Amino acid sequence: MRYNDFISMQKTHPLRVERDSERTLKLENIEMILNILKKINHSLVLSDVLNLVMINAIKIAKAERGFLLLLDNNNELKYRIGMNLEGESVPESAFEISRSVVHDSFKYGESICVEDALGDQSFHSRQSILNLELQTILCTPLIANNEKIGVIYVDSKKLQAINKDEVIKIFEILAGHAAIAIRNAKLYEELNDAFNEVQSLHERLIKSERIVLKKELNTEIGHEVQNLVHLALLENDSILRKIQKIPVGVPIHSDDLQELAQKIYVATESVRKIQRFSQTLISSTRLESKKELRDLNITIRSVVQYLKQLNKFKKVDFVLNFEKVPLVEYDAEQIEQVLVNLLNNSVEKRDDATIKISTLNDDEYDQIVIKLNDNGPGISHDLAKDIFAPKVHKKLNGKGYGLIMAKKIIDNHNGKISCVSEISRGATFYFSIPTN
Repeated sequence: MRYNDFISMQKTHPLRVERDSERTLKLENIEMILNILKKINHSLVLSDVLNLVMINAIKIAKAERGFLLLLDNNNELKYRIGMNLEGESVPESAFEISRSVVHDSFKYGESICVEDALGDQSFHSRQSILNLELQTILCTPLIANNEKIGVIYVDSKKLQAINKDEVIKIFEILAGHAAIAIRNAKLYEELNDAFNEVQSLHERLIKSERIVLKKELNTEIGHEVQNLVHLALLENDSILRKIQKIPVGVPIHSDDLQELAQKIYVATESVRKIQRFSQTLISSTRLESKKELRDLNITIRSVVQYLKQLNKFKKVDFVLNFEKVPLVEYDAEQIEQVLVNLLNNSVEKRDDATIKISTLNDDEYDQIVIKLNDNGPGISHDLAKDIFAPKVHKKLNGKGYGLIMAKKIIDNHNGKISCVSEISRGATFYFSIPTN
């Protein structure tokens, strides 16, 4: 072999090795991204998709931690998931990033990769990078059908040995497919929620039809009772007038006596029928509980979601503040009825009310307390004390049957119900259900 040929071979051989190494790395990256995309596109569960995206984003960039932000209903980027290199969750309370990098990446729809961030003069003045002591940052927008829906962000306090162009290329492929998978998962989630809502509304419609039928029956009975009361009163008035016309000391004629006896009989029969109708009404409202272990927070949220669909509650602002509460035994339909009755009272007083609903796990007394507060006109303190008693019905705008029924249901659950209110200061209702 000639000397020149030998020298030439020595020069080209390292290049060939280098090219082979790059080709192998690219093939490995392609194989890795295909496996990732297969897993991501296989799931329609949003939480699973977000976890898969985050795990692999950190792996590709050799980062120490990563975050995924999505647009909310107010068109603002919000934290959805955070993760560290070990795959452990990074809570929202520890959500600290270079917001300027995220803002620029999302605004311009381009990937930003920063190596040696602390030494890079273009990023040196950014306070978040200095505070977090970040060295490597990679941020890519999530774009589905030309619509930006969020960003993937990863960073590290160490300088990572990465092929910048290759990593950005793979990262953008991941982000593109992730955006589509996230959008599909969100659509599936919304579709599933809509289906559950339709099913719930259907069940409530059937229940409402039963209630309407029962109300119609009770209304008919009520009209009949009114007629009988009117008849009994007329007969009693007639008897009284007849007796008042009889002179003192004069014997009663047999015909008059027979007429009085007939009127007394009619009045007595009317009263007996009223008694029978009353027993029917009482038996129709007798409570038979079907108690099961349930989550009160879920029941309350379900009632609120249902009521929001009704025109009567369109202007109402519901504010929910739930503590984590244990499962307790209760009849869901009956507790729903209590909630509907109490919320309906608030809306009847003020159609644009703000209603705050809270749950409290009271360990001291082994009970869960539900609090409903509104900003309506309120009622007097004296009336609030006895608001669930039948004797105060006529002092209220409505009949008060809903409140009596609410008390009956809570009593049936061995709980307590009360009201605290003052004129012009709204009303607050409390009811409790024992945890044992």
